[in-house]
Formats: sequence, C-alpha cells, structure tokens
Amino acid sequence: MRPGGVASSALSVTSRLVPLRRGAAPGPPFPPVALRFPEGRAVQPCQLGLRLPSSGRARALMEEPLALHPVKLYVYDLSKGMARRLSPLMLGKQLDGIWHTSIIVHKDEFFYGSGGISSCAPGGTLLGPPDTVVDLGNTEVTEEIFLEYLSSLGESMFRGESYNLFEHNCNTFSNEVAQFLTGKKIPSYITDLPSEVLATPFGQALRPLLDSIQIQPPGGNTFSRHNGQS
Repeated sequence: MRPGGVASSALSVTSRLVPLRRGAAPGPPFPPVALRFPEGRAVQPCQLGLRLPSSGRARALMEEPLALHPVKLYVYDLSKGMARRLSPLMLGKQLDGIWHTSIIVHKDEFFYGSGGISSCAPGGTLLGPPDTVVDLGNTEVTEEIFLEYLSSLGESMFRGESYNLFEHNCNTFSNEVAQFLTGKKIPSYITDLPSEVLATPFGQALRPLLDSIQIQPPGGNTFSRHNGQS
C-alpha cells in the first residue's frame, strides 16, 4: 500500500457522509409550515421559525376596557319664566330664559359663580331641580384626574374674582368642563344669551348695572381639592 492511501480512503468516506458545500448554509431539515388560527388567518413562518402575534398585542387584548362615566348638563332658568313673558317688552326680542348651568359627573354637581367653583349633590342648591337636563355623553376621565383638573381651574381661570355676568360666568365654566370631559360644547342657545341681550338697546343701557351683578346659587360648597368638596 502506498503512503497516503489510507488518508485518501478516509477522505473519500468522509466526503460521502458529509458533503462539502460552498456558499450559504443549508436550510432547515424540514419545510416551514404556516400556522392557522381559529379565525382562519394563517401566520406565515419566517426563515428561522414560526412568527406569533407580538406580546404587546396579546397584552392589549387582555387589558380591561376603561370605565365610562355619564356626564349631564343641568339647565336652570334663573328668571323662573319671567324672561319668556317680559323680554319682548323690555328687550324687543324673545328670550326663553336667563340660564344658569352646571355639570353633573362622578355623582356630584359642579358649577361656577362669584364665589368660585362649587359642588353639591345633584339638584342640591336652592334652585331646586333643573328645568332641563342635557345628556352630554360619557367620559373616561377618572374622578381623581377630574378633581385635579378642577383644582387647576379654580386657581387660574375660574377664581371667584374673575366672575363676570356677561363674559365669564357659569355657562363659560360648563362649556369648558364639558369639552374637557366629552369633547362636546353645551348648547349654543345658552352660550349665545349674553350677546343676544347686549345686542339690544335696553341691554346696552343696562350693561353697567348688569356687570355689577354677581350670581352664586346658594346651597353649594366651595370646591376643595383635599376632599372633592368642603
């Protein structure tokens, strides 16, 4: 036997068992199989294995939906029907009421007057039950976040000394809070009332007197962040 003959034979056997290849590594020993879920959608595998739904999506499907809280607008006619009867004579146009409004959410009523932001049980002021209740929808804003929001309003835009019967009143507050909670404004017949009065000669003549009037419905409690009410 020639030197190197054994080596040649060994090389030959090895070559038959494990073929030597150049280039890319060989693929998996079995073809990838698509995974089909009950809803009928196939998830195609990637080259290295099966691709499942992301863990983020799986967690999202398991999260509980946010709770919804109803939001109402209470509408009171401060004139108790007199505006409807007397406005044609005094203003030359028909007004259906002198409106005061408040927001009902998280089982309490919130409103703004010359004393600042106040709260009470629904219908708990001396105005009694509202003349109209407007459903503003629902909110996902929690009570904790809402009270923090009211606290910031009470220290900035809606301090008691900022109250003005025509330009910054209870309806301004209700409109602001309604949009924060639901994205909806309160009805325009309420927010347009001051401009309708001031558009009349009688309203202009009485404006200096009316500007000095401050309204604070009795029966509410001045809002305090520490316990929601004080």
